Amino acid sequence: MIPAANNLLGNGMLCAVDNSFPCPTPVASPPPGDGVCAALDTSCGAAFAVRNPTGDVEHGYLPLQGRDSDRNLVPWLLDLLARAGISSPATVPRWTVGTGPGSFSGLRVGIAFIEGVCAVSGALYRGLPSSLAAAAALTDITQPGERIGVLHDARRGQVIFSCYLRTPAGFQAVAAATVLAPEELEDSAGCCHFLVSPHAATVTPLVPEALRNRVHAIERIDARHLLATPGWPWTTTPREGNSSCEPVYVRPAVFVDPRPASPLATGQLPPL
Repeated sequence: MIPAANNLLGNGMLCAVDNSFPCPTPVASPPPGDGVCAALDTSCGAAFAVRNPTGDVEHGYLPLQGRDSDRNLVPWLLDLLARAGISSPATVPRWTVGTGPGSFSGLRVGIAFIEGVCAVSGALYRGLPSSLAAAAALTDITQPGERIGVLHDARRGQVIFSCYLRTPAGFQAVAAATVLAPEELEDSAGCCHFLVSPHAATVTPLVPEALRNRVHAIERIDARHLLATPGWPWTTTPREGNSSCEPVYVRPAVFVDPRPASPLATGQLPPL
């Protein structure tokens, strides 16, 4: 079962009250092990990284391929695992999956794959925000104490804004992902030293002119940033793993009003 698929408003979807999503809370502590772990993010295309027993990391990115994306995902993952010297996903003891923001179809495919593998193998898994990896993409140009705002295209002229604080150890979430109109961005993102977006082409025009010089574009999510995540510990039980995988969905680009119920469905048939 895909987390949040049956209860979109209650688990992972936009809060109807304040337009915000739950701020992710790390749980538990990392278990002992040899360091073998893997991370998959399917928020915009597929990004994968795996660390093998020698500490080497193999990684790659699979662009969106329309209806073929789901079909090509598993063979592509198996090939990257083989390059890392890992014969099967079932031999990976710890998995991380990106939880968005991203499309409903993309996120549910990644989460379902990881949950399926771990249900069979007994491996531990956790969900981490894809926006964390976007913030970590600016590691080389940021300093501890600086804030990084992550901007995702929320469609319909709005932006999903997430905020992270660069710490000496890594990146800490300081604001829940929130859907904002362009005129709200200056107040929310004005405190950020840097802004970063995997959707810069569509998001930057929505950013107030005074903040546009802070926007950095990234072409994709790099799953390596979801492997080494100080301050974001591993889960210790499947229940904790499931709870951590509540996705943040991006709405469809176009909302289609539902059709009125037909007379047959309502029982209000015209007289014969």
